[in-house]
Amino acid sequence: MSPLSPQEKAPLAADPQAAPAAVLQPTSASPVAANWRGFLRVGSIITETPGVKTFRLLPSSGDRFLPFTFVPGQFLNVAFWIGGARMNRSYSISSSPTKREYVDLTVKREPRGAVSRHIVDLLRVGDLIEAAGPVGKFTFDGTEADSIVLIAAGVGITPMASITRYLIEQGWGGDIFLIYACRTPADFIFGDEIAALQRVHPKLRVAVTASKPEGTDWKGGRGRITKELLTQTVPDLASRRIHICGPPLMMEATRAMLTELGVPPGQVKTESFGAIKPSPAAAGTALKATAPATGPMVTFSTNRKSARIKVDQTVLELSEELSIGIANSCRVGTCGVCKVKMTSGEVAMEVEDSLDADDKANGIILACQAKPKSDIAVEA
Repeated sequence: MSPLSPQEKAPLAADPQAAPAAVLQPTSASPVAANWRGFLRVGSIITETPGVKTFRLLPSSGDRFLPFTFVPGQFLNVAFWIGGARMNRSYSISSSPTKREYVDLTVKREPRGAVSRHIVDLLRVGDLIEAAGPVGKFTFDGTEADSIVLIAAGVGITPMASITRYLIEQGWGGDIFLIYACRTPADFIFGDEIAALQRVHPKLRVAVTASKPEGTDWKGGRGRITKELLTQTVPDLASRRIHICGPPLMMEATRAMLTELGVPPGQVKTESFGAIKPSPAAAGTALKATAPATGPMVTFSTNRKSARIKVDQTVLELSEELSIGIANSCRVGTCGVCKVKMTSGEVAMEVEDSLDADDKANGIILACQAKPKSDIAVEA
Protein backbone atom coordinates (compact mmCIF):
# COMPACT_ATOMS: atom_id res chain seq x y z
CA MET A 1 0.00 0.00 0.00
CA SER A 2 1.71 3.10 -1.21
CA PRO A 3 1.35 6.30 0.81
CA LEU A 4 -0.25 9.35 -0.76
CA SER A 5 2.94 11.24 -0.10
CA PRO A 6 6.47 10.20 0.89
CA GLN A 7 6.75 9.49 4.59
CA GLU A 8 9.78 9.25 6.81
CA LYS A 9 10.50 5.94 8.47
CA ALA A 10 9.35 5.96 12.10
CA PRO A 11 12.19 5.19 14.48
CA LEU A 12 12.20 1.74 16.03
CA ALA A 13 14.82 2.58 18.62
CA ALA A 14 13.75 4.21 21.83
CA ASP A 15 15.81 6.26 24.23
CA PRO A 16 16.54 3.75 27.01
CA GLN A 17 16.79 6.61 29.52
CA ALA A 18 13.34 8.00 28.73
CA ALA A 19 10.34 6.70 30.62
CA PRO A 20 7.98 5.10 28.08
CA ALA A 21 4.44 6.40 28.06
CA ALA A 22 1.68 4.11 29.30
CA VAL A 23 4.06 1.21 29.95
CA LEU A 24 2.23 -2.08 30.31
CA GLN A 25 3.41 -4.53 32.90
CA PRO A 26 3.16 -8.19 31.88
CA THR A 27 0.31 -8.73 34.35
CA SER A 28 -1.84 -6.15 32.55
CA ALA A 29 -1.23 -7.40 29.04
CA SER A 30 -4.62 -9.06 28.53
CA PRO A 31 -6.99 -7.40 26.04
CA VAL A 32 -9.04 -4.45 27.28
CA ALA A 33 -11.93 -5.98 25.36
CA ALA A 34 -11.90 -9.79 25.24
CA ASN A 35 -12.32 -11.16 21.71
CA TRP A 36 -12.18 -7.63 20.33
CA ARG A 37 -13.45 -7.09 16.82
CA GLY A 38 -13.89 -3.82 14.99
CA PHE A 39 -12.19 -1.33 12.68
CA LEU A 40 -8.82 0.41 12.78
CA ARG A 41 -7.79 3.41 10.68
CA VAL A 42 -4.55 3.63 8.72
CA GLY A 43 -2.64 6.50 10.28
CA SER A 44 0.61 6.28 8.35
CA ILE A 45 2.46 4.00 5.94
CA ILE A 46 6.16 3.31 6.24
CA THR A 47 8.25 1.72 3.48
CA GLU A 48 10.67 -0.69 5.13
CA THR A 49 12.28 -2.53 2.19
CA PRO A 50 11.27 -3.22 -1.41
CA GLY A 51 7.87 -4.89 -1.16
CA VAL A 52 7.54 -4.53 2.63
CA LYS A 53 5.56 -1.78 4.33
CA THR A 54 4.48 -1.05 7.88
CA PHE A 55 0.92 0.13 8.40
CA ARG A 56 0.43 2.12 11.59
CA LEU A 57 -3.18 1.58 12.67
CA LEU A 58 -5.09 3.93 14.96
CA PRO A 59 -8.44 3.66 16.75
CA SER A 60 -11.20 4.36 14.23
CA SER A 61 -13.31 5.93 16.98
CA GLY A 62 -10.98 8.88 17.39
CA ASP A 63 -10.10 7.74 20.91
CA ARG A 64 -6.51 8.24 22.00
CA PHE A 65 -5.87 4.62 22.96
CA LEU A 66 -6.52 1.32 21.22
CA PRO A 67 -9.53 -0.70 22.44
CA PHE A 68 -7.22 -3.64 23.23
CA THR A 69 -3.78 -4.42 24.57
CA PHE A 70 -1.54 -7.27 23.49
CA VAL A 71 1.49 -9.30 24.48
CA PRO A 72 4.69 -9.07 22.39
CA GLY A 73 4.56 -11.77 19.72
CA GLN A 74 0.80 -11.78 19.13
CA PHE A 75 -0.98 -11.03 15.85
CA LEU A 76 -4.19 -9.56 14.48
CA ASN A 77 -6.67 -11.13 12.09
CA VAL A 78 -7.73 -8.80 9.29
CA ALA A 79 -10.43 -9.14 6.65
CA PHE A 80 -10.98 -7.56 3.24
CA TRP A 81 -13.52 -7.87 0.46
CA ILE A 82 -11.54 -8.53 -2.71
CA GLY A 83 -13.13 -9.41 -6.02
CA GLY A 84 -16.46 -10.05 -4.32
CA ALA A 85 -14.96 -12.51 -1.83
CA ARG A 86 -14.24 -11.98 1.85
CA MET A 87 -10.64 -12.91 2.62
CA ASN A 88 -9.05 -13.29 6.06
CA ARG A 89 -5.38 -13.18 6.93
CA SER A 90 -3.25 -13.03 10.08
CA TYR A 91 -0.37 -10.57 10.49
CA SER A 92 2.06 -10.32 13.39
CA ILE A 93 2.18 -7.07 15.32
CA SER A 94 5.60 -5.44 14.95
CA SER A 95 5.15 -2.56 17.41
CA SER A 96 5.62 -2.68 21.16
CA PRO A 97 2.58 -3.03 23.44
CA THR A 98 3.83 -0.02 25.40
CA LYS A 99 2.59 2.16 22.52
CA ARG A 100 -1.10 2.27 23.41
CA GLU A 101 -1.97 4.85 20.77
CA TYR A 102 -1.30 2.61 17.75
CA VAL A 103 -0.47 -0.85 16.51
CA ASP A 104 1.88 -1.63 13.60
CA LEU A 105 1.41 -4.41 11.06
CA THR A 106 4.37 -5.02 8.75
CA VAL A 107 3.29 -6.73 5.52
CA LYS A 108 5.31 -8.26 2.70
CA ARG A 109 3.83 -8.10 -0.78
CA GLU A 110 3.56 -11.66 -2.08
CA PRO A 111 3.30 -11.83 -5.90
CA ARG A 112 0.49 -14.42 -5.67
CA GLY A 113 -1.02 -13.16 -2.43
CA ALA A 114 -4.37 -11.51 -3.08
CA VAL A 115 -4.59 -9.92 0.35
CA SER A 116 -0.97 -8.81 0.69
CA ARG A 117 -1.09 -7.25 -2.79
CA HIS A 118 -4.31 -5.46 -1.88
CA ILE A 119 -2.76 -4.13 1.33
CA VAL A 120 0.62 -3.08 -0.05
CA ASP A 121 -0.61 -1.73 -3.40
CA LEU A 122 -3.98 -0.19 -2.59
CA LEU A 123 -4.33 0.71 1.07
CA ARG A 124 -4.10 4.43 1.78
CA VAL A 125 -3.83 6.67 4.83
CA GLY A 126 -7.31 7.13 6.27
CA ASP A 127 -8.66 3.77 5.08
CA LEU A 128 -10.43 1.53 7.58
CA ILE A 129 -9.37 -2.07 8.19
CA GLU A 130 -11.61 -4.70 9.74
CA ALA A 131 -9.59 -6.45 12.42
CA ALA A 132 -9.96 -8.85 15.34
CA GLY A 133 -7.79 -10.09 18.16
CA PRO A 134 -5.13 -9.91 19.35
CA VAL A 135 -4.44 -13.65 19.38
CA GLY A 136 -1.53 -16.07 19.40
CA LYS A 137 0.73 -17.74 21.98
CA PHE A 138 4.08 -17.01 20.32
CA THR A 139 4.70 -14.55 23.11
CA PHE A 140 7.57 -13.43 25.32
CA ASP A 141 7.41 -10.62 27.87
CA GLY A 142 10.54 -11.42 29.87
CA THR A 143 8.86 -13.43 32.62
CA GLU A 144 9.22 -16.79 30.89
CA ALA A 145 13.03 -17.03 30.89
CA ASP A 146 16.12 -15.01 31.80
CA SER A 147 17.35 -14.85 28.18
CA ILE A 148 15.83 -15.17 24.72
CA VAL A 149 17.09 -16.26 21.29
CA LEU A 150 15.06 -14.86 18.38
CA ILE A 151 15.71 -16.57 15.03
CA ALA A 152 13.94 -15.12 12.01
CA ALA A 153 14.00 -14.97 8.24
CA GLY A 154 12.32 -12.52 5.92
CA VAL A 155 9.13 -10.94 7.25
CA GLY A 156 9.30 -13.40 10.15
CA ILE A 157 11.20 -10.66 11.95
CA THR A 158 7.94 -8.81 12.71
CA PRO A 159 7.02 -10.51 16.02
CA MET A 160 10.70 -10.44 16.98
CA ALA A 161 10.69 -6.66 16.55
CA SER A 162 7.74 -6.37 18.92
CA ILE A 163 9.44 -8.57 21.51
CA THR A 164 12.79 -6.77 21.22
CA ARG A 165 11.30 -3.30 21.43
CA TYR A 166 9.20 -4.21 24.45
CA LEU A 167 12.06 -5.83 26.39
CA ILE A 168 14.38 -2.89 25.81
CA GLU A 169 11.70 -0.31 26.68
CA GLN A 170 11.05 -2.20 29.91
CA GLY A 171 14.74 -2.18 30.80
CA TRP A 172 14.77 -6.00 30.85
CA GLY A 173 18.09 -7.29 32.15
CA GLY A 174 18.33 -10.53 30.19
CA ASP A 175 20.38 -11.32 27.09
CA ILE A 176 18.61 -10.90 23.74
CA PHE A 177 20.11 -12.74 20.77
CA LEU A 178 18.65 -11.88 17.35
CA ILE A 179 19.69 -14.05 14.41
CA TYR A 180 18.23 -12.97 11.09
CA ALA A 181 18.43 -14.25 7.52
CA CYS A 182 17.46 -12.19 4.49
CA ARG A 183 17.96 -12.50 0.75
CA THR A 184 19.97 -9.32 0.13
CA PRO A 185 21.19 -6.54 2.42
CA ALA A 186 18.42 -4.33 1.02
CA ASP A 187 15.90 -6.85 2.37
CA PHE A 188 16.98 -6.39 6.01
CA ILE A 189 13.67 -5.29 7.54
CA PHE A 190 14.14 -2.81 10.42
CA GLY A 191 17.90 -2.87 9.75
CA ASP A 192 18.68 0.73 10.74
CA GLU A 193 16.48 0.59 13.81
CA ILE A 194 17.93 -2.68 15.06
CA ALA A 195 21.44 -1.28 14.64
CA ALA A 196 20.40 1.76 16.72
CA LEU A 197 18.95 -0.47 19.43
CA GLN A 198 22.14 -2.50 19.50
CA ARG A 199 24.21 0.63 20.10
CA VAL A 200 22.21 1.64 23.17
CA HIS A 201 21.49 -1.80 24.60
CA PRO A 202 24.66 -3.86 25.15
CA LYS A 203 22.75 -7.06 25.90
CA LEU A 204 21.19 -7.10 22.43
CA ARG A 205 23.44 -9.19 20.19
CA VAL A 206 22.62 -9.36 16.50
CA ALA A 207 23.85 -11.67 13.73
CA VAL A 208 22.56 -11.15 10.19
CA THR A 209 23.28 -13.32 7.17
CA ALA A 210 22.35 -12.58 3.53
CA SER A 211 21.96 -15.37 1.00
CA LYS A 212 22.47 -13.13 -2.09
CA PRO A 213 24.90 -10.37 -1.10
CA GLU A 214 26.75 -10.30 -4.44
CA GLY A 215 27.22 -6.84 -5.91
CA THR A 216 26.93 -5.08 -2.57
CA ASP A 217 29.38 -3.92 0.09
CA TRP A 218 27.81 -6.28 2.64
CA LYS A 219 30.26 -7.20 5.40
CA GLY A 220 27.99 -9.44 7.42
CA GLY A 221 27.34 -13.15 7.24
CA ARG A 222 26.69 -14.92 3.94
CA GLY A 223 24.42 -17.81 3.16
CA ARG A 224 21.66 -19.34 5.24
CA ILE A 225 21.44 -19.94 8.96
CA THR A 226 23.80 -22.74 9.97
CA LYS A 227 24.72 -24.62 13.12
CA GLU A 228 28.00 -22.73 13.14
CA LEU A 229 26.24 -19.37 13.05
CA LEU A 230 23.99 -20.42 15.91
CA THR A 231 26.76 -21.66 18.18
CA GLN A 232 29.10 -18.75 17.38
CA THR A 233 26.37 -16.22 18.16
CA VAL A 234 24.79 -17.81 21.23
CA PRO A 235 26.91 -19.26 24.04
CA ASP A 236 25.29 -22.11 25.97
CA LEU A 237 22.66 -22.41 23.25
CA ALA A 238 21.10 -25.57 24.68
CA SER A 239 20.12 -23.76 27.88
CA ARG A 240 18.24 -20.89 26.19
CA ARG A 241 14.62 -20.30 25.30
CA ILE A 242 14.38 -19.98 21.51
CA HIS A 243 11.71 -18.50 19.22
CA ILE A 244 11.71 -19.15 15.45
CA CYS A 245 9.63 -17.37 12.82
CA GLY A 246 10.01 -17.50 9.05
CA PRO A 247 9.16 -19.60 6.00
CA PRO A 248 8.14 -23.18 6.86
CA LEU A 249 11.23 -24.78 5.31
CA MET A 250 13.52 -22.41 7.22
CA MET A 251 11.78 -23.21 10.49
CA GLU A 252 11.95 -26.96 9.88
CA ALA A 253 15.65 -26.77 9.05
CA THR A 254 16.38 -24.61 12.09
CA ARG A 255 14.49 -26.91 14.44
CA ALA A 256 16.47 -29.86 13.08
CA MET A 257 19.74 -28.02 13.69
CA LEU A 258 18.73 -27.11 17.21
CA THR A 259 17.88 -30.75 17.93
CA GLU A 260 21.31 -31.79 16.68
CA LEU A 261 22.84 -29.16 18.97
CA GLY A 262 21.07 -30.63 21.99
CA VAL A 263 18.35 -28.03 22.50
CA PRO A 264 15.34 -29.65 24.23
CA PRO A 265 12.21 -29.37 22.03
CA GLY A 266 10.25 -27.80 24.88
CA GLN A 267 12.52 -24.74 24.79
CA VAL A 268 11.75 -23.99 21.14
CA LYS A 269 8.67 -22.00 20.11
CA THR A 270 7.65 -21.44 16.49
CA GLU A 271 5.19 -19.19 14.70
CA SER A 272 3.61 -20.19 11.42
CA PHE A 273 0.39 -19.03 9.84
CA GLY A 274 0.38 -21.98 7.46
CA ALA A 275 -0.08 -22.01 3.74
CA ILE A 276 -3.40 -20.80 2.35
CA LYS A 277 -4.82 -23.70 0.42
CA PRO A 278 -6.47 -23.28 -2.99
CA SER A 279 -10.06 -22.15 -3.05
CA PRO A 280 -12.66 -24.93 -3.30
CA ALA A 281 -13.79 -25.93 -6.75
CA ALA A 282 -16.69 -24.08 -8.25
CA ALA A 283 -20.17 -25.55 -7.88
CA GLY A 284 -20.76 -28.39 -10.30
CA THR A 285 -17.08 -29.21 -10.69
CA ALA A 286 -16.26 -32.88 -10.24
CA LEU A 287 -13.98 -33.52 -7.28
CA LYS A 288 -11.43 -36.31 -7.38
CA ALA A 289 -11.37 -38.04 -4.02
CA THR A 290 -7.87 -38.78 -2.83
CA ALA A 291 -9.18 -41.22 -0.21
CA PRO A 292 -12.50 -42.94 0.40
CA ALA A 293 -14.92 -41.04 2.60
CA THR A 294 -15.52 -43.74 5.19
CA GLY A 295 -15.34 -41.65 8.36
CA PRO A 296 -18.11 -40.17 10.52
CA MET A 297 -20.96 -38.18 9.02
CA VAL A 298 -20.63 -34.39 9.21
CA THR A 299 -23.79 -32.31 8.95
CA PHE A 300 -23.56 -28.61 8.16
CA SER A 301 -26.95 -27.57 9.49
CA THR A 302 -27.05 -24.00 8.17
CA ASN A 303 -26.32 -25.12 4.60
CA ARG A 304 -28.30 -28.38 4.95
CA LYS A 305 -25.47 -30.46 3.60
CA SER A 306 -24.02 -33.71 4.93
CA ALA A 307 -21.13 -35.94 3.92
CA ARG A 308 -18.83 -38.54 5.37
CA ILE A 309 -15.34 -37.37 6.13
CA LYS A 310 -12.10 -38.90 4.85
CA VAL A 311 -9.37 -40.26 7.07
CA ASP A 312 -7.37 -37.41 8.65
CA GLN A 313 -9.55 -34.79 6.97
CA THR A 314 -10.62 -31.76 8.97
CA VAL A 315 -14.07 -30.23 9.14
CA LEU A 316 -12.71 -27.19 7.27
CA GLU A 317 -11.34 -29.32 4.43
CA LEU A 318 -14.64 -31.14 4.05
CA SER A 319 -16.52 -27.83 4.15
CA GLU A 320 -14.38 -26.58 1.25
CA GLU A 321 -15.25 -29.64 -0.82
CA LEU A 322 -18.93 -28.89 -0.21
CA SER A 323 -18.56 -25.14 -0.82
CA ILE A 324 -19.80 -24.34 2.68
CA GLY A 325 -17.70 -21.18 3.01
CA ILE A 326 -16.33 -21.34 6.57
CA ALA A 327 -14.05 -18.31 7.02
CA ASN A 328 -10.45 -19.20 7.77
CA SER A 329 -6.98 -17.71 7.86
CA CYS A 330 -4.03 -19.40 9.59
CA ARG A 331 -5.20 -23.04 9.27
CA VAL A 332 -2.96 -24.02 12.19
CA GLY A 333 -5.30 -23.38 15.11
CA THR A 334 -4.03 -20.05 16.37
CA CYS A 335 -6.09 -17.29 14.75
CA GLY A 336 -9.63 -18.38 15.63
CA VAL A 337 -11.22 -17.21 12.38
CA CYS A 338 -12.65 -20.68 11.63
CA LYS A 339 -14.56 -21.04 14.91
CA VAL A 340 -17.93 -22.80 14.46
CA LYS A 341 -20.46 -24.16 16.92
CA MET A 342 -20.76 -27.95 17.17
CA THR A 343 -24.25 -28.94 18.30
CA SER A 344 -23.67 -32.69 18.56
CA GLY A 345 -20.88 -35.24 18.40
CA GLU A 346 -17.22 -35.27 19.38
CA VAL A 347 -14.03 -34.10 17.66
CA ALA A 348 -10.29 -34.24 18.31
CA MET A 349 -8.21 -31.07 17.87
CA GLU A 350 -4.43 -31.16 17.86
CA VAL A 351 -4.18 -27.39 18.41
CA GLU A 352 -6.81 -25.23 20.09
CA ASP A 353 -4.79 -22.18 21.09
CA SER A 354 -7.50 -19.73 20.07
CA LEU A 355 -10.29 -21.34 22.10
CA ASP A 356 -10.96 -19.96 25.57
CA ALA A 357 -12.93 -21.56 28.39
CA ASP A 358 -16.20 -19.96 27.27
CA ASP A 359 -15.71 -21.26 23.71
CA LYS A 360 -15.21 -24.80 24.95
CA ALA A 361 -18.18 -24.60 27.30
CA ASN A 362 -20.39 -23.48 24.40
CA GLY A 363 -19.35 -26.17 21.95
CA ILE A 364 -17.15 -23.96 19.77
CA ILE A 365 -14.56 -25.83 17.72
CA LEU A 366 -11.84 -24.85 15.26
CA ALA A 367 -12.84 -26.18 11.86
CA CYS A 368 -9.21 -26.23 10.67
CA GLN A 369 -8.23 -28.57 13.51
CA ALA A 370 -11.38 -30.57 14.20
CA LYS A 371 -11.35 -34.23 13.15
CA PRO A 372 -14.62 -36.01 13.98
CA LYS A 373 -14.51 -38.97 16.37
CA SER A 374 -18.23 -39.58 15.84
CA ASP A 375 -21.03 -38.23 13.67
CA ILE A 376 -21.21 -34.47 14.29
CA ALA A 377 -23.38 -31.48 13.42
CA VAL A 378 -22.06 -27.94 13.13
CA GLU A 379 -23.74 -24.61 12.53
CA ALA A 380 -22.23 -23.73 9.17
